[in-house]
Amino acid sequence: MGFTASNAVTFAWRRFKANPVPWVGVTALFGILLGVITGATGGFDTEADTTGMLSLSAFLTWLLTTLFWNVFTQAGLAEVAGERPNLNRFTTLKNFGPFLIAAVVLGVLGVIAQPLVGAGNLLLSLIGVICAIAALVVAFLLQWTYLFIIDRDMSAPDAMRASVDGIRANIGPMLLLTVTLAAINVLGALLCGLGLLVTIPLAVIASAWAYRTLTGATAK
Repeated sequence: MGFTASNAVTFAWRRFKANPVPWVGVTALFGILLGVITGATGGFDTEADTTGMLSLSAFLTWLLTTLFWNVFTQAGLAEVAGERPNLNRFTTLKNFGPFLIAAVVLGVLGVIAQPLVGAGNLLLSLIGVICAIAALVVAFLLQWTYLFIIDRDMSAPDAMRASVDGIRANIGPMLLLTVTLAAINVLGALLCGLGLLVTIPLAVIASAWAYRTLTGATAK
């Protein structure tokens, strides 16, 4: 198939439909663990003074997301290669050192932006909004970083450069795909969150297919 956002989603749906159990199971586990972290660190207590606990919650959420995204990325690439990843594929970390470094860098602007957006000072709030916009742009350009680290054993800096070069060369199609996948996940979240059990795997597989297709690799 030639690359279009529609073809990416179609491919992802076909692969997911043929192997839904491990994807749904691991995605559900991810959601449950996020809920446990939120509950254990006071995230559901709106009246308590939980500033420190919320910082702990944010850190644990980031770490958990990084761990799961490592195995999600591996499984997405496996689907594109024509494999049917089983639960074992979701329990092994790969190239986690560079992956963790990339996760830290990718999270910096977002971490800076969040407190500034809510600041009472107009100037700080404006800086926060600028940082938030910059974080979105950076996230868009670096969205293939994890894929390059897992697929080609690159270091974090090399993977980031490769992602920027690859996305810039395909900025129009990738922007459309990014918006499409974001909209699909919003719809999944609106279905009491249960739709995310399907839309998150779809987004992972579609992104892996786009990466492989647009960087010249052959998807089965």
